[in-house]
Formats: sequence, C-alpha cells, structure tokens
Amino acid sequence: MKHNLIPRASGIALIASLICGGALAGDDSDTVEHPSVELLYGNSIEFDIMRNGARVGSHNVAFENKGDALSVVTDFQLEVGALFITFFELTYRSEAVWRDGQMVSLWARTDQNGDVGTVEAQLADGVLAGEGPNGVFAAPLGTYPTNHWNAGVQNSTRLINTITGRVSDVRLVPMGIEQVQTERGLIEATRYRYEGAIENEVWYDSQGRWVRMQFPGGDGSLVELQCRKCFPSDRAEADDE
Repeated sequence: MKHNLIPRASGIALIASLICGGALAGDDSDTVEHPSVELLYGNSIEFDIMRNGARVGSHNVAFENKGDALSVVTDFQLEVGALFITFFELTYRSEAVWRDGQMVSLWARTDQNGDVGTVEAQLADGVLAGEGPNGVFAAPLGTYPTNHWNAGVQNSTRLINTITGRVSDVRLVPMGIEQVQTERGLIEATRYRYEGAIENEVWYDSQGRWVRMQFPGGDGSLVELQCRKCFPSDRAEADDE
C-alpha cells in the first residue's frame, strides 16, 4: 500500500523537475530559447502538492543568474500518513545549469522511503551524457528534462526523466483553455496532456508560465500541484496597487 500512494516514477519525475528535475527537446524538435525567468516567475516558483484535496507536500523551484548561465534548483517533498504514522515519503532535489536556453548539466537525487537514486548528466561533445538508476544514457543538446517551468517543452518529443535517467518518448496535446487559480486570482491557461511514456497533465498561461499540474496516483487518488507563487512578487504587488 505504501508504494501505491504515489504515481509511478515517471509521473513523479514530471513533478520534480523535476520533476522538481524537471525536459530537453528531442532529435526532431526545434530548440526553444528559455523564457525570461525574471519576467515570468521572479526568482522562484512555489506549489502546494495536494492529494484528493489534502495538502501532502510542496514543490519549489529557485532561479539564480550566474554569469551567462541560469541555475535552477528544484526541491520536492511529499509525505502521506495517518495518525502520526508515515506510509510514504518522497524527497527530491535537482540542480540544473542552463546556458543559451539549453540545459548543459544536471544532478538529481531522489529518496523514496529510504531507497535513494541519483541521475547525473554533463554536456560532452555536443551531447548530454549521463547515468542514472537505469544505466548510462545520452541525449542531444536541447533535450528538456522533466522540469516544467520551461514551456519550450510543449514542442518536445523526448524528455530526460530526472528520476530514472531514461530518455522517454512523449507528446504534449493541447486540451483547451481553462480557468486556473493562482495567487493573482483566476487566470486563463492552456491545458496539455502528455501522451507516451509519461502520464501527466500540465497548464501554461498565455506567457508560457507554468501554473498547474496533475496526475493519477497509483491507488486511484488525484495528485495536483496548485500554484502558491507563480508570478514575480514585485509584479503582483504592483498590480495590487
């Protein structure tokens, strides 16, 4: 029962990035320059993780410009329990470096009920070469990881799973525009459904800002990432004046 309280690893990776850790463009995808993080998010994104309407964790992404590179650090914490007993616990942390709109290095660590796995990748000769729980892997420069903050993933057909280290075939299918709750109230965002190796749904607003995600848990529950902070704080304050 413990291991059925949360979705399969591929679904978790999409959260964390990931996933938290968290997608690089495929061989047949055009590389998309990453959006201005400052304009979209400020220096961080924060989500509450909800399971069947109850808060069970948090998913936070921190951004920092370092010279010509963008550092992206993702922290994901989830705990399911009852009566002071923990049935399932997952912690995830990833550190990625992006340069010129492309990820050039990745380190990710997942601890699922004490079972620890790591994924590492570095740019070498124009290829992201890495190793994870499933062995070595390679992906073209411009492949996105399973981290959803960069809306360029919408045009991708392959993603690096930052929990398993697999390079997965996927496709994002637009499902229409919906109302999504954020710290600025209800906004319009396009809902996308993943098809292929990942079972997940994600929402982006008209600016390419990630504002929501959901996926089914292995026990039939619904796991959602609800926006707590998706906009730059200074913009939100200015709009409130």
